[in-house]
Amino acid sequence: MANIILNGEKLKVGDLKELQTLDISTNRLLTLPERLHLCLSLQYLTVDRNRLWYVPRHLCQLPSLNELSMAGNRLAFLPLDLGRSRELQYVYVDNNIHLKGLPSYLYNKVIGCSGCGAPIQVSEVKLLSFSSGQLTVFLPAEVKAIGTENDHVLPLQELAMRSLYHAHHRFLKDLNFLSPISLPRSLLELLHCPLGHCHRCSEPMLTIVYPKLFPLRETPMAGLHQGRTTVSFVAYCCSTQCLLTFDLLR
Repeated sequence: MANIILNGEKLKVGDLKELQTLDISTNRLLTLPERLHLCLSLQYLTVDRNRLWYVPRHLCQLPSLNELSMAGNRLAFLPLDLGRSRELQYVYVDNNIHLKGLPSYLYNKVIGCSGCGAPIQVSEVKLLSFSSGQLTVFLPAEVKAIGTENDHVLPLQELAMRSLYHAHHRFLKDLNFLSPISLPRSLLELLHCPLGHCHRCSEPMLTIVYPKLFPLRETPMAGLHQGRTTVSFVAYCCSTQCLLTFDLLR
């Protein structure tokens, strides 16, 4: 869906830039409108009771978003950068039974996640996953590989992508020198919007992540949910070194 319809009317680009509140709940949506990234003034977004199984990464870049409610969907994972923005303070993902992991950027936010993490299989989509004990967390489809503490050398593809990313942002400012012929479209899009940034050092991650689980029951927030959820916070790191040194509770 490329357009946003509100009260039966298609919103123009100028309208989107001024939009502050948007509620598109109970619309049987499978995906969110691509043009949401144009809503630079958007503060409150509610998409409850739809059929969403993922959240677009570009929502993490909305500069004014303060509250995001996605309760009652089919979410299996959240964007790695969700919560990195200081503006975003309230996130509600209650009753997403497939969801078992929250990015650790959300640790100090106001979070609603009751009814998440039910012990069922996710059969609708094939995603990379990693496990710790009895908990399995699914990762976004764009993640190409999962690193562990034993992987001391980054893959060549990741090293090359990070070099291109830094060159683009520091010197070139645009990607006109690249084409889908020199780089696959999926990788070209990652240069514009990485998978996420390391929760330890903020290094951009483009194809591989090093995840680390912090079960919610072991954090000070455990008492707030009183056993109504089985999710964990997940730190996504850029290297073995960051993976070993990141501590959510420090």
